[in-house]
Amino acid sequence: MKELTRRSSWMLFSQLLQYPDAAWQDSADEMYVNWCHLIQDEEASTAKSLQEFAGQCLAEFVGMDTEAITAAYVKTFDFSKKANMYLTYGQLGDDRERGPALLKLKQVYEEEEIVLDTDELPDYLPLVLEYVAVASEERGIGLLVSFRKALVSIRDALHHMSSPYRHVLDAMLFIIDQSGMTEGCFEMTAFSGCADTPPSLGCGPMWATAGYGSVGRNV
Repeated sequence: MKELTRRSSWMLFSQLLQYPDAAWQDSADEMYVNWCHLIQDEEASTAKSLQEFAGQCLAEFVGMDTEAITAAYVKTFDFSKKANMYLTYGQLGDDRERGPALLKLKQVYEEEEIVLDTDELPDYLPLVLEYVAVASEERGIGLLVSFRKALVSIRDALHHMSSPYRHVLDAMLFIIDQSGMTEGCFEMTAFSGCADTPPSLGCGPMWATAGYGSVGRNV
């Protein structure tokens, strides 16, 4: 899979999983179209699969009004433990190891001098995906593989609810499986870090800095 396909897909998935406020609803279709252009040089069957996953998610919102879309989001993610988007919860449950795991995850971001601009916990899935979009493949997908149990649990819960967001989780696991990576790089109990990578800037709304690359960073 091409690097641009991988990075842009993670960022799109992050956007799709964020709270669907008025700005989200106004821009979602445009985001999807722009992303389709970005991945047009990808191998045909891979691009088709990814476009179908994301497109099906948005298609299922057609005909729903603004309040219905936001209410569905809240019901899906805020009132369902099984669809909880905080990955350490899905991986560890209410285990007291969640606290150390959250601190270690924050350290992963800090190692690359990424500055958070959100009150969300560092294991919040849309935030994690923004990080994965700028990290190396080994480090980014390795982090997601570490949380595969949680991701599968969220996907299964979304399928059980017939939620439009199930297609996004299907797409995420599709990319992870395509990568061939089966070993995670994040230790829940004893931080060992991942492979060293060049510093990256966060590029989404939850990061204090924007854009790909390693230019001018605020720490």
